[in-house]
Amino acid sequence: MKSFILSFIFLTLCLLNSQAQGPANCNDPTIHRELVSVNQAFEPQGFTVNYFKTFSIGPKEYVPLVLSLKAKTMYQINFIAHPYYKQYSMVLIDKDKKELLKLKVKSKDTEGHMSTQSFVAPYSGEYYIIFRHRTQSKSNACVGFSVLEAQNQ
Repeated sequence: MKSFILSFIFLTLCLLNSQAQGPANCNDPTIHRELVSVNQAFEPQGFTVNYFKTFSIGPKEYVPLVLSLKAKTMYQINFIAHPYYKQYSMVLIDKDKKELLKLKVKSKDTEGHMSTQSFVAPYSGEYYIIFRHRTQSKSNACVGFSVLEAQNQ
C-alpha cells in the first residue's frame, strides 16, 4: 500500500514538475562547495559529473527529478542536506515503478549531512529520483544533488 501511495505521489509530482521548470535553484555557497568537494573526491576513481544541481526544497514537499542513464554504467549519487536537517529521504525509481535505491536518514542516526550511494543502471533510459527533506525550522532549505558517471569500466 505504501508503495502504491508513493507511486501515485511520484506520478502526480512528475506531471506537475514537467509543466514547471523543476525545483527552484538556490545559492548557498556552503552547500555548493561541499557538493563540488564530494564530486572531486571521486574524480581519481574515474568519475565525471553527469548532473549537478543545488535547489530549494520545502518542508513538506517531494521533489522529483528525471535522470537519463546508460545501461551497465556505474553511477555515484551524492546528496548534501541542509546542515540543520531533521530528516531526508531519497528514492530512485525505474520505468516500472520499482524502487532501485532507497535512503532515509534522520539527524540522530548520523553525524554528517551528506550521503553518497553507488548504483549500476540496469537499462538505458529515464529514471526518477524523489527527494524529501525536513529541517528544524519549517522554512525552505537549500540542498545539493549530483550524479557522477564512471568513465573507465
